[in-house]
Amino acid sequence: MKSTIPRLQKIFFAVFLGATLSVFCFHYFYVWPRDRCVARGSDYAWAGRWMKCAKIYSIETLTQRPLNVPPINTDPKKMEGPSASRPAK
Repeated sequence: MKSTIPRLQKIFFAVFLGATLSVFCFHYFYVWPRDRCVARGSDYAWAGRWMKCAKIYSIETLTQRPLNVPPINTDPKKMEGPSASRPAK
């Protein structure tokens, strides 16, 4: 019985140390970078899958298309053609 208690103390301490270390690593690698990204403002978004913080760009910025230009390809006659619901004959 005497040797069992010190051994159990060491096992519980090792489990406690492992749990503490895993929580710290989770916060260090995931929670704190996400919080820093969110704190940068609404122009940035956190991608949790890739653990990256990125600036959000509008489609107009990426295509360099002005905001006041009407959308293209809105003529219904030009939109007619083969599709999944109406395959070509």
